[in-house]
Amino acid sequence: FFFSFFELTTTRMTTSSYHHCLLHVLLLLLTQTQALALATTPPHPPPRRSYLITGANKGQGLALCRRILSEFDDTHVFLCSRDVEKGHLAKSSLLSSLRDPSHPNPFDESHIDVLSLDVTSQSSVDAAASRVRSILTSRPQSPKFTGVISNAGILWGYPLPRLLDVCATGVKRVLDAFAPLLRCDGDGDDDDDDSKRIVVVTSGLSPLMMSYARPSHRDALSSGDGTWDDAIRPRMDQCLEAHVSAENAPLSTRIEKFDRIGFPGGPFAEAAPDFHMYGLAKMFGDAYMKIVARDYPTVKVASVDPGLVYTDLILRMPKYRGKERGETTA
Repeated sequence: FFFSFFELTTTRMTTSSYHHCLLHVLLLLLTQTQALALATTPPHPPPRRSYLITGANKGQGLALCRRILSEFDDTHVFLCSRDVEKGHLAKSSLLSSLRDPSHPNPFDESHIDVLSLDVTSQSSVDAAASRVRSILTSRPQSPKFTGVISNAGILWGYPLPRLLDVCATGVKRVLDAFAPLLRCDGDGDDDDDDSKRIVVVTSGLSPLMMSYARPSHRDALSSGDGTWDDAIRPRMDQCLEAHVSAENAPLSTRIEKFDRIGFPGGPFAEAAPDFHMYGLAKMFGDAYMKIVARDYPTVKVASVDPGLVYTDLILRMPKYRGKERGETTA
């Protein structure tokens, strides 16, 4: 470019040829400016914050992955799925929806890692935690582990032992395995970053069951002062014993037994007994969340009921089957 311009200004020319050469120089300058602009178009930044989400291959877990990645393009998610093949299908779906073909540096796979994780299996949770530690410490410019969302769950309708294993003990397994990783910044040192989060996805039935419970139960479960073994586990065992002893008895017998141990279901005990059992399981999971909040004072810890979310899960309910989102309250 500079050679052409030097020739232009030091050579004798006619007015016509001068204008022709000047146009040539301006076009060359424009072309190089456009090339520079393309070369400096900011790419998607490498992921700097990482969130782990259980039950993320479908439903509100998958919806949450999509929101995090689409609204904050410096984020990374550990997409956890009990069925790893379904997890990879969910990842492909996310990448397909998030990639922008017009962008010179489209969204890439470095923003999503799929983990096999079954919250009812301690060995599965431990293996997933080991994998997360390995990824966070082995990759160059690995993202900072910023949040844990305990989302995996099941709906009402399951027997109480299954509900407790998923919604209460499952929450404990996940938080015990991954909350310690929030304390480190990748080099093993304590990290006091106040952006760290733990979220337990719960239900509005949880505080309702807490309000119906005997005052001594409420105090022990809501204070966050105890431990799993002295405040939560013994009360779960009481509920399990009541459930098993009334399993083949009339509903009135089960209502009486849960009343006797101080965990009545209020109006749900008779009108919606599945909600009673589901609410108890969520209540115990939330009680452990309070203990974790005490043990991790620099981490913001909360339980959240997202309400009705329009996903494939609600479409399985007779009330919503076959309906579009606008036809529901989701």
